[in-house]
Amino acid sequence: MKVGVIDLGSNTSKLLIAQKSPLSVQLDFKILEEKSLPCRIFALTEEKVLKIPKEGATNLVSCIDKFQKICQSHQTDHLIIVATEALRKAENSKEVTLFIEQQTGLRVKVLSGQEEAKAVVKGLQTDPIINDLTDYFALDIGGGSLEIMEVEQKRVSKIKSLPLGAVSVALANSSNLALPLTPEIQLKTKGFVRKIVQKEFKIYSAQRPNLVGTGGILVFLRLILNNPDASINNRRLNLSEIKQLAKEVCSLSLNDRVDRFPKLPSDRADVFPFGLITIIETMEFLGTQNITHSFHNLRYGIIQDFFESLDAGILPAQ
Repeated sequence: MKVGVIDLGSNTSKLLIAQKSPLSVQLDFKILEEKSLPCRIFALTEEKVLKIPKEGATNLVSCIDKFQKICQSHQTDHLIIVATEALRKAENSKEVTLFIEQQTGLRVKVLSGQEEAKAVVKGLQTDPIINDLTDYFALDIGGGSLEIMEVEQKRVSKIKSLPLGAVSVALANSSNLALPLTPEIQLKTKGFVRKIVQKEFKIYSAQRPNLVGTGGILVFLRLILNNPDASINNRRLNLSEIKQLAKEVCSLSLNDRVDRFPKLPSDRADVFPFGLITIIETMEFLGTQNITHSFHNLRYGIIQDFFESLDAGILPAQ
């Protein structure tokens, strides 16, 4: 059986198509295709209320249409569409979801922060390197939210979904994302992130020696720090290296960032420094000097859960 998962994110919409593996192995499926499309849908009203404009909703429909065509080319048997922080928090979430369903004929499941975090951990655990770990912290940084999870004995013990995605943090702390970040904006951003993390994520257990993570900011961070073999080697990223890169990125205008880092697309480059600050502040709060990146993300977890349900004789609704 082949299944596709579309993840409607705050900054990017993504597709993962997988096929059930015939053998009993750690990864219950093989990847057939992955695709990402830029699709920032965040907008703040004058009252600082999150709202998805009509253009954003139309762009989401366009992304889904393109992903559907890819799924059809693979003859997928099942398609799952999920949405995360933007549609969780948008004032007009129900209106946008209904519009998407009317335009595409497909149901959109808006994940709660808890559901998203659990799926992220399940996805991470399909990565053999991470599955070998017993106790660790995990994080997933997207455009709208930051999920922080504590894993004990390979089970999720604590979860927090925080409004600290790269786009969320950028919009809350800067009025012009094309400019360099002044020392004042950097200090403001650091305080903004640290205050929310300290307030919302209470750590009651012993310090964890390992931190693993996924998300677009980490993908491009790894590409920049470990070029040209980022997709293969050097999965462990050091806090001091991240700080040094953040210092350089914050000093550059948007155009200069794109010129300096060709692998960083403009729709990521404007919020990239805010994502780096968020990762740095979170790592310092958790007391870790390294983070291990994995491509096994939310979509991997949703597909793994789907195939586990099949094995149990439960077929989720189309």
